[in-house]
Amino acid sequence: MRLIRLALERYGAFTDRTVTFRPDARLHVVLGANEAGKSTALAAVTDLLFGFEKTTRYAFLHDMPLLRLGAEVEAADGRRLAFRRRKGNTRTLIDAAETPLADDALAPFLGGISRTVFCRAFGLDAGSLRAGGREMVDVEGEVGASLFAAGSGLRGLTELQAALDAEAEGIFAPRQAKHRTFYQALERHETARKAIREKGLRAGDWRALNDEIAAAAQQLDALRAERERVATERARLERLKRARPIVAEIDALDHRIAADAGLAEADSAWIERLGAALERCRQAEAEATRADAALARARGEAEAVPVEPALILRAEEILAAFSGTKEFEKGGTDLPRIEGDAHKVALELERLRARIGAPDLAALEANQPTDAARARVDRLIRDGRTLAATEDQLARDAAAARAERDRLAREVEAAGATHDPTPLREALKPLAKLHERLAAHEALDTAIRRETALLRNQAARLSPPVADTAALARMPLPSADTIARYRSLLDGKRREQERAADRRDAARAQADATRTRLREREAGRPIATQERLESVRAARDTAFAPLRDALAAGRPTEPGTLAAYERALFEADRLADERATDAARVAAHAADLDRLAAEDAALAAAERVLAGIADEIAEGEAAWREAWQPAGLVPGPPAEMAAWLAETENLIEAEQRLAEQRIERDHLKARIEFARAPLADLFTRAGLDPDRDGDIGESLDRLEARVTTLASRWEANLETGGRLRAAAATAEKLEAALAETGSRRAAWQSDWAEALRPLGLPATAQLEEAEGALEAWRTVPDRLAERAALQRRAAGLRRDMEAFQTKAAVLVEALAPELADTPSIGAIRTLHARLVAAQAREARRAELDRLLEEAEAALRHAVGLRDAARADLTRQVADTMPDLAEAPTPAIAEVFGRLNAREMLRAERLRLRGGLAGAADGLSESEIRAGLDALPPEAVEAELARLAMEAEEQAERGQVIFADRDRAERRRAELEGGSGAELAAAERKAAEADLQAASRSWAVLRLAGLMLGQAVARHRAGQQDPLVARAGALFRALTGGAFSGLAQTYDEADTPKLAGQRVGGGLVGIEALSEGTRDQLYLALRLAYLEDYAGRAEPAPFIGDDLFSTFDEARTGYGLDALAEIGASVQPILFTHHRHVAEIARDRLGDAVDVLEL
Repeated sequence: MRLIRLALERYGAFTDRTVTFRPDARLHVVLGANEAGKSTALAAVTDLLFGFEKTTRYAFLHDMPLLRLGAEVEAADGRRLAFRRRKGNTRTLIDAAETPLADDALAPFLGGISRTVFCRAFGLDAGSLRAGGREMVDVEGEVGASLFAAGSGLRGLTELQAALDAEAEGIFAPRQAKHRTFYQALERHETARKAIREKGLRAGDWRALNDEIAAAAQQLDALRAERERVATERARLERLKRARPIVAEIDALDHRIAADAGLAEADSAWIERLGAALERCRQAEAEATRADAALARARGEAEAVPVEPALILRAEEILAAFSGTKEFEKGGTDLPRIEGDAHKVALELERLRARIGAPDLAALEANQPTDAARARVDRLIRDGRTLAATEDQLARDAAAARAERDRLAREVEAAGATHDPTPLREALKPLAKLHERLAAHEALDTAIRRETALLRNQAARLSPPVADTAALARMPLPSADTIARYRSLLDGKRREQERAADRRDAARAQADATRTRLREREAGRPIATQERLESVRAARDTAFAPLRDALAAGRPTEPGTLAAYERALFEADRLADERATDAARVAAHAADLDRLAAEDAALAAAERVLAGIADEIAEGEAAWREAWQPAGLVPGPPAEMAAWLAETENLIEAEQRLAEQRIERDHLKARIEFARAPLADLFTRAGLDPDRDGDIGESLDRLEARVTTLASRWEANLETGGRLRAAAATAEKLEAALAETGSRRAAWQSDWAEALRPLGLPATAQLEEAEGALEAWRTVPDRLAERAALQRRAAGLRRDMEAFQTKAAVLVEALAPELADTPSIGAIRTLHARLVAAQAREARRAELDRLLEEAEAALRHAVGLRDAARADLTRQVADTMPDLAEAPTPAIAEVFGRLNAREMLRAERLRLRGGLAGAADGLSESEIRAGLDALPPEAVEAELARLAMEAEEQAERGQVIFADRDRAERRRAELEGGSGAELAAAERKAAEADLQAASRSWAVLRLAGLMLGQAVARHRAGQQDPLVARAGALFRALTGGAFSGLAQTYDEADTPKLAGQRVGGGLVGIEALSEGTRDQLYLALRLAYLEDYAGRAEPAPFIGDDLFSTFDEARTGYGLDALAEIGASVQPILFTHHRHVAEIARDRLGDAVDVLEL
C-alpha cells in the first residue's frame, strides 16, 4: 500500500492542509522545522489508518467531534481508495460526503497488520534505531534474536527470557538452596511434621488437668463465701468508724447555736436583703465622697489654663504660610543645583560641538543628521565588524583544517599496516564462559568454606556439643517419641512438685502468722489461760491443807502458813477475775493455739508429699540419663534435647548438601584446568609469552586485553583514513568561503563611504572614528532639550520664592512685630509654634470646662443615691426590728453580723447531716447513734484488726488456690489454642499449599521461557539465510562499501552469531562494531525484513522519524540510498526537520526523491 495523498483537514494545529506524494518517487522526504507540525503529521498517519484513540493530544485547536483526516491510498495491484477518518466509536470511516464506509474497507490495503505491529515494525526513529543496535550487543549478535528484534520491533527478548528463567530458578532448581521458595515451603512442612510428632496430647493427661481445674474452682467458691462474710462485718464497723467524727461535729454545732439563743429569729431572705441594703449604703457614702473631691479638682484645673484668641483668628493664614516653608527651603536648595546643572550641560554641548567640528552651538543644532542616516551608519558598523570576524574565523579555520589534514596524513603514513583481529577474536569465543566458570568455582569454594565453618560452629554451640557432624548419622539416639514421653513424665511431676511446694509454703506462712500473733499477745500482760488458773488453784489447795488439818485438830495455826494461804487465795481469785474480764483475749489465744496445732500437722503432711514427689523425679531423671548412655552423651532436660535432636537432623542434611557442593566444585576445577592448553596457544598467536603455571583468570584477562588493543588499533587506522578524507574536503570548503567573503568586503566598503558624508567624516574613516562621531550626534538632541528644561525650572523657582517672602512679611508685621528682623522662614515657624500652643490651650480649656460640668452632675447624683440607700435601709430594719430602725448604720451592721453567723452554723449542721447520710449507707441517724453507743471506739478497732488478719489469711489461701488453677488453665489454653499439634497440623497444610503454588508458578515460568526461546529459534530457522543475504547487501550500501556484507559465525555452543564482513575478508563481531555501524546494521535488518514482508503480503508505508539525526553527512547519504533501494516494494516516508537531509537526498537521488515541506 502507498499513500497518494494525506489530507490534514482538522487535526492538531492543521486546518485544510494537504500533502501529495508523487507516485513515481522511490523515497519521500517530508521536511518540517521545529514546531512546524512534523510530530502531528506522523501521528496523523497512524490515526488515519487505524482510527483515533480514545484520548488524543491533537484536539487542542479543533473539538474532538470535528477532527477529520483524509487520504487516498493505492494497493500493490493498482486498486485505489479515497476515504476520510472522523473521531468516534463506530463507523469512523467516511467518504467525501460524510457517508459511512464499511469498517473493513481498509483491510485489503493494510494486509491484516494491527496498530501495534504498524508502530513497531513499520515505524522507526533515531531512539529506537540506537536501542536496536544496543539490543544486538546484549544478545551477543545471536542470529535468531537479532532478526526477531529487527523484524518485529520488539526488544528485550533475551532479557525477558533470562528474567523468566531466573525467576523460575528462584522458585526451584535440582540443587537445594535456602533462597528458593519451594525449599522454604518444604522446610516448613518438615518442621510442622516434627512438631506434630512432638506435641501430641494424651487422654489421661487431659482428664487429670480438667479434674485439677474443677477442684480448684470448688475451693475458690468456698473461700469466696467466707470472704463475703468478713467483708460484710468489716463494712459495718467501717461505717461506724466513719460516722463517729461526723456525729461529734453535729453535737458541737448544736451547742454553739444554743449559745446565742437571745437573738431574735429572722427569715434568711430578710437577712440577705438587710445585708444588701447595708452594702448599698456603704457604696453610696463612698461614691458621694469621691464625687465631691472630683468637683474640687476639676474647678482648680479649669481656672489654671489661659487662652489667646488673637492668634486663633488668623490660624488659616499662618498654616498656609507654614505649609510653604518646605517649598521655599527646597527652592533655595534646588536653585543653585539647577543653575549648576545648566552650566554643566552648556559645557557638555560645547565639548560635543568641538568633537563634531561645528563652528558654534547654533550650527550644531541646525546640522544634526537624520535618524535614518545614523541607523545606516550603525548597521554598517555592525556589518563591518561581523565581516571582519568572519574573515578572521575563516582564516583560522582554514589554517586549522590544513593542519589537521597534514597531521592525519602523517598518522596514516606512520601507522603503517595493521592486521584484522577478527580471527583471534573468533578463536577466543569458545573460552567466553571461562570467566563464569572461574567465578562459579570461586563462589562455590567460598560457600563451602563458609558452610563448613558455620556447621562446625553450630555443632559446637549445641548442648551437649557435637565434635564430628559426619558421625551424627551413626549415633544410636533416642527417638522423638521417647523424648516426648520423658518430657511429659518429668514436666507433669515438676508441676506436681510446684503445686506441693506452694501448698507447703502456704501452710508454713499460716503457721508462722499464728505464732507471730501468739508472741505479740503474750508480749503484753500474762494471759489467764486455763492451765495457769488450774496451776494457781492447785497451789491454793496445797496451802489450805495444813490449815484444814489444824482447824480439824483444834490446833493454832502458824502465821506463816496463814499468810501463804492468803497469798495463794488472792492469786487464784485475781487470775479468775482477769480471766472473766479478759474473756475475749483468752478465747482468741486458745483458738490460735488450736489453729497452730492443726497448721503444724498440715505442714508436716505437705513436707512428706513434697519429698515423695522429689523421689519420683529423681527416678525419672535417672531413667532419662540411661536412655542416652548408648550415644555417649549426658543429656539436658527433655525440652532442650528435643530441640537438640531437631538441630542435629538439620546438621545432617546440611552435611549431605555440603558433600554435593564439593563434588560440583571439583568438577568445575577440572573443566577450568582443561582450558590451559588452548589458552597458551592463543597467547602465542597474540604475540604474548604464555604463563602455563599461572592463574588462569589473570591469563584470560591479559589475553582479552591484548585482543582489545589489537582491535582498537585496527579500528583506529580505519577511522583515521575516513577522517583524513573528511579533513581534505573541509579545507577546500573553507578556502572557497574565504574567497566569497572578500567579495562581500568590497560591496560593504562602497556603502561605507557614502554613509559617512552626513556625519561629516571622510570615506577613509575607521569604524571606531565613525562610532565616536555617531555617539556624539546621538547625545546632542538630549543635551539641547535638557539645557532648555533646566533654564525654565530656575526661573520658576525664583518667582515662587519672592512671593513667599512678601506673604511672610505681612503676617509678621500684623502678629509679631518683634520678629521683623528675623528671616522669613524663622518668623513663620515661630508664629506656627505659637499658634499650635494657643490651639492646644484652647482645646484643653474646653475639655476642662466639660469635665467640670460632668463633676457637678455626678455630685448631685451621688448625694441622691446616698439618701435613697439610707431610706431603704431604714424601711428594711423597721419591718422586723422596729427598735433598730433609727439606729446608726454601724449598730445595724453588728446585728446583721450575728444573724449571718447563726445562719452559717445552721447551714453547716445541715451539710454535716447530709454527709452523715452518705457515710451511713442508708441508715438513719438514730440507728447510727445506737450503734455508736453499743460499741466504744477501742472495741471497733480491735474487731477490725481481727477481721483484717482473717482476711489476710483468706487472701493467702486464695492466692495458692488461684495459682494452681491458673497454671492448669494456661496449660489447657495452650493445648486448646493451637500451640500444640493442632497448630503444627495447620502449618503443615499451609506448607503443602505453598508447595503446590510454587510448583505451579515454576511450571508457568519455565513454559513461558521455553516458548519464547522456541519462537526465536523458529524465526531463525525459517528466515535466516535469505534475510541475512539481503540485509548484507543493504549493510554494504549503508556503510558505503566499508563492509562487503554479513556473515555467520558459531560459538562453542554452536549458536549462530551475526558478524560484519570486511572487504578484505575479515569478520567483525557485533560487540566490536562502533555504535554508528551497529545502527546501520539494525536498519539494514529492518529494511530487509520489510522487503521480505512485501513479497508475502500487502505492506504498509515505512515511516522514519529523523532516522539520521545521529549520522554524519556521508552516512546520511548512504542511508537515503538504502531507503530508496527498497522503494520499489515498500513506500518509505522520511520525516525530518534537518534541511541538509533534504538537500543530500536531492543531490544523490535526483528525481527519484519527492521532497515535501510542511
